[in-house]
Amino acid sequence: MQMNKYIFILIFLMNYSSVFGQNKEKNAIFQIMSEQEKAWNNGNLEKFMDGYWKNDSLQFIGKNGITYGWKNTLQNYQKNYATPEARGKLTFSILHFQFINKKNAFMIGKWTIQRQDNSILQGHFTLVWRKIDKFWKIIADHSS
Repeated sequence: MQMNKYIFILIFLMNYSSVFGQNKEKNAIFQIMSEQEKAWNNGNLEKFMDGYWKNDSLQFIGKNGITYGWKNTLQNYQKNYATPEARGKLTFSILHFQFINKKNAFMIGKWTIQRQDNSILQGHFTLVWRKIDKFWKIIADHSS
């Protein structure tokens, strides 16, 4: 009977540790999304891109097809959102989040840009996150 009690406690602690670890990692990813909003709204597109994998294999899929690479993705943002009027105020809403495994996660959300003229742009995104060198990075973004 005593042995069963210790096994139960061990299993509980292992599960608690796993859930706690996942919550910590999830919070880290959500913090990156918050930092991206702030950077965008401050007009700092390079800082916004800190959430993305700085690699030529980054994939961004939008209405014009697929763009490969961090630099090319940044250049597209700079071209399409060059002015404060074009950038507006960005907000993200996370609709679904799950870990695929310890180093990969999947997110679905909604983006909204409120412009100064009160026009609103909005759409949805799917992000694939990967933990690379201890940091979570977006490795694929499909936004529409």
